[in-house]
Amino acid sequence: MKAKFLVALGLLMLVGVAGAVLMFSGRRPEWTTPSPQALAAFQQGLDSLQKIYYNEAAKDFAKAVELDPNFVVAKRFLLMMKDSPSSKKEAEEIIGQLKGADLSKLTGRERFLITYALANHDKDPAKAQQLLQEYAASNPNDPYALDLLASAATARQDWAEARRLLTRLIEVAPNRVVAYNQLGYLEMGMGRFAEAEKLFETYRYIAPDQANPHDSLGELFILTGRYDDARRELEDALRTRPDFCASYEHLVILALVDGRPEEAQQAMARAGKTGGCPEYSIKAMRCRIAVWVPFLASDWQALWKGEQTECTEKDGRDPVLNLWAALATGRRADAEGIVTKIRDDVAKMPAGAPERRYAEALLAHMEGAVLLSQGQAAEAAERFRFADEGFSYREIGPGIFKLVNRVVLARALQAVGSREQAQAVLAEARAVNAKFVERLEALTAPPPAS
Repeated sequence: MKAKFLVALGLLMLVGVAGAVLMFSGRRPEWTTPSPQALAAFQQGLDSLQKIYYNEAAKDFAKAVELDPNFVVAKRFLLMMKDSPSSKKEAEEIIGQLKGADLSKLTGRERFLITYALANHDKDPAKAQQLLQEYAASNPNDPYALDLLASAATARQDWAEARRLLTRLIEVAPNRVVAYNQLGYLEMGMGRFAEAEKLFETYRYIAPDQANPHDSLGELFILTGRYDDARRELEDALRTRPDFCASYEHLVILALVDGRPEEAQQAMARAGKTGGCPEYSIKAMRCRIAVWVPFLASDWQALWKGEQTECTEKDGRDPVLNLWAALATGRRADAEGIVTKIRDDVAKMPAGAPERRYAEALLAHMEGAVLLSQGQAAEAAERFRFADEGFSYREIGPGIFKLVNRVVLARALQAVGSREQAQAVLAEARAVNAKFVERLEALTAPPPAS
């Protein structure tokens, strides 16, 4: 699992050293609370994060705050659990408490984690980066600093630096086994799928009683077209942890890309019965099914209808498929509005924001779609190339979209007579997942059609 959640939360999934021992030894405890019970709940929350069990982690951190309302760093971790639209009010309350807290009696690490979180919340990446660099310079072997630095390197696709930092993280914090998961996703990002599989298998070997290693392998196998292997791993994850929501989400994606919409519906129904998936996740699954089934059937009118009736921005509306449907059904004004909104969103992002690179690539793809629909294939190809450079295979969603972008890039190149270049682009895409690329090539109305 990596999900958008993992980029923010994966940075913090570290198991702290028990503070109770330090209390009795006369040394300052790692986490500042006078309550052994609150500390125990907090430590359990860190352990749950390490296993990617977010529901449990949220309960553990909430318990820690309940046992000690002044446990400031526990509030900071609880904040990380409040990323859904339904939790916005709670998140703002926690932010207010953190901003009003006295940090002077906390440890240096606690102060850093809290001020870093506040800088990110205030959308001030320059300040956040400065805080991280200063803390890392003074604490070069701190696992939290290494993890955050690795995440920043990953966001800018500096794969070599991210690998170096994660390797160092494993050296200084051997129990931080989820680092093998992060390394596996790095290899996916570089298109080194065999290496990624080995790292995920190592992760599974080290943590055989956890669901996430199976889920990560399942994600890799979906992307690379090994659908039977993906089903096996995802079902193994759910046997290990029946409420592991990410695996239901990935079963839905697997069923859709494999052309089995009835299986997608079944996976969503199973997810709803476990209680492990929040309502917004179920809505996102329903939205994905509503648009991907008609998309892969070239039914652009049904796709547009599905977007309008089953999807909202909060529930995972896909602006790209929405754009293609608008263009393919002659809704030019709607198409312009979709692109304008994404362009405005990108313009509002700080220059140093980690998510900006992907957002710019998304916008480039959409601009290319409009250009292609207007018959400007050469200009469209340039925008698709820019998008391709910004996308990676590191996650299942962007990875699948990278394949889609490459198929459309090939069509733009074919339209301007660059057949050899088009074939080379398609060959690269087929080498990743020939089954899915074949389905994309079979679309009867090359998106976006005017």
